[in-house]
Amino acid sequence: MAHLSLRGILNSIVMTALNLLAGLGLVVLAAGLLAAEVPDGDRDLRAYESAARCQAPPRAPADCRWTAEFTVSEVRLTYKRGESDRAYLTDADGDRWKASFANRAPVLNTLDEGDRVTGTIWRGRLTEVAAEGASQRTHAAPADMRTRVLIGALILVPGGVLMTAASTWRLLRLRAHPEPTPGMVAALGLAYALFLAGLFSPLLVSAGGENFWTTLAVWVPIAAVMTAAARFATVRQRRMR
Repeated sequence: MAHLSLRGILNSIVMTALNLLAGLGLVVLAAGLLAAEVPDGDRDLRAYESAARCQAPPRAPADCRWTAEFTVSEVRLTYKRGESDRAYLTDADGDRWKASFANRAPVLNTLDEGDRVTGTIWRGRLTEVAAEGASQRTHAAPADMRTRVLIGALILVPGGVLMTAASTWRLLRLRAHPEPTPGMVAALGLAYALFLAGLFSPLLVSAGGENFWTTLAVWVPIAAVMTAAARFATVRQRRMR
């Protein structure tokens, strides 16, 4: 399985070129998302937060917010990856609504079957559930896409840039150095590590909701440790040669 090692990847022109293209692809993807969402990515959130209360129950999806009483008919808490915790609510007309949540607090973890809650409906979606003085937004509530895209860029860009740099370095020095140098190997390894750090950091702060600066504060020390480890490995390999 040597061909799957970092050195094995850099020993292959094809694999190195694929890494170069992958790195460029990650950076271009992040740039495209930033260009599309950063200028006005919070428009739905602003519309939701400034929406007036409906004067009467809307017969069709409306830009005003309507609150109604619901009865909890079922609560499903799951530990399966890719599935969200959710509750099923029944309105006064007997219609069943599904509410999925990113976290269990502060409302979902207090609900039991038969409980009465207040739900907020906006544009035909159940966006918020309130009970016992606490309120919690559902997955249907609008999000600040700017924050989401910035976190995505933190995941994609550092690793993508370093993948591109390491692969380009290797291809440009191929004739002078038939074997990849320790620095090249460490740079590619760090690129993969930074990508994983970007994926892992939002999970550590997910309980507090999506926040770019909090995620960045977690990512920076992890990235610093990884960079120091890559530097140490490079120096050590050079001394052993």
